[in-house]
Amino acid sequence: MTTSDNSFAIITGASRGIGAEYARELASQGHDLLLVGRDTERLTRLSQELETAHSIHAHGCTLDLAQPNSAHQLFVIAREYRQTPDFVINNAGFGLYGEFVSHSLPRIQQMLQLHIQTVVESIRLFLPGMIERGSGTIINVASIAGMLPIPYFAEYAATKAFLISFSEALAEEVKSTGVYIQACCPGQTDTDFHASAGFRPSNPMAVQTASQVVEVSLAALKNKQPVVTIGWQGWLSSLLTKWVPRKILTRETGRRTRPPTT
Repeated sequence: MTTSDNSFAIITGASRGIGAEYARELASQGHDLLLVGRDTERLTRLSQELETAHSIHAHGCTLDLAQPNSAHQLFVIAREYRQTPDFVINNAGFGLYGEFVSHSLPRIQQMLQLHIQTVVESIRLFLPGMIERGSGTIINVASIAGMLPIPYFAEYAATKAFLISFSEALAEEVKSTGVYIQACCPGQTDTDFHASAGFRPSNPMAVQTASQVVEVSLAALKNKQPVVTIGWQGWLSSLLTKWVPRKILTRETGRRTRPPTT
């Protein structure tokens, strides 16, 4: 195990975007890091950058969390550094855009594994140690997309809805243990998510930065909100889901996300 008195954070999807910003912010606060992702070169570069800038230990871990049994692999690897982490940030994810029937079954299965199965299994493995110690933080990066059905992002929005519900329920279960669980719900964020999914946002001016997402998420640790929305998009989404019938919301989001006809 690493010889260090620093607290220890595990961040998945850490090679870029929101995950990399969590890494930079936690490193600046003095946390040692296990950075998990598929891009070995980026992970190595980021680890070296953070160790040099903040005098912490940062370890890169190349692992595809969209594969079965990857949560157990991560648990075994993490215990080589610390018995129990102080933070687990489940950030790894990707988008699928287009009609449901246009997506290959293996790709859908990968999304379900990465967004749901691996997250649930990871929490089940890491949470008991946190409860026994009486402290710990788990952040599941969801999305405001999880607050309502979104045609042409059907699978993605549904998996994020699961993460929000699961996080909120689990936060209630463990609230007396010293462990805090948060569902972080960004809106459109300046990462390569939309480009990877093949979707161009209709209002690029509404995009927030990854650093803004992380700043709000970590600031919310003080009051232990179980669901944290980011910016005006999050506020508006929460308001709409309370007052506008879901049938109307689904129809309107479908109109905005419908792929262009060729």
